[in-house]
Amino acid sequence: MEKYKLDVVSRTLTISKEFSAAVASGKGEEYNLYTRLMQEIPGLTVVRKTHRTPASYTSSSGEKFACNQFKNLKYENMERFMAALPDNEVYFEEYSFLRYSASVIQTNRYALVRDWFIAQFPEFRKNPLFYLHNKPETVKAATILEMRGDAA
Repeated sequence: MEKYKLDVVSRTLTISKEFSAAVASGKGEEYNLYTRLMQEIPGLTVVRKTHRTPASYTSSSGEKFACNQFKNLKYENMERFMAALPDNEVYFEEYSFLRYSASVIQTNRYALVRDWFIAQFPEFRKNPLFYLHNKPETVKAATILEMRGDAA
């Protein structure tokens, strides 16, 4: 694993958590390298490396995706998707119940609404047009609550 990366053109030193801890100790090879670089390159910016974005995501069912399949799955995007469907009133009834009444049952409303949306529309990422011609049975909010163990 890399401990540091030096970009001379942009004058940026990117360091790992381990490298940062070694420099903070005030002794050792990393500390000597750090002080030498700071002296030799005026205006050097030090950036601490954070986590690395995964190259692929694996769902709980074992499917692999190139990106996070829940990225941009916001309330507004869920509502926009459902609004485009025929007979959307049926879906909005359950959705509204979970979104606006679920806070009494659970503190994390979004996770509950997202779980319902994924259960209701499992094909929404792969084939969203599927729902224009097919009408799946409505998943009840109580079913999701039981699945999550939140039912009273």
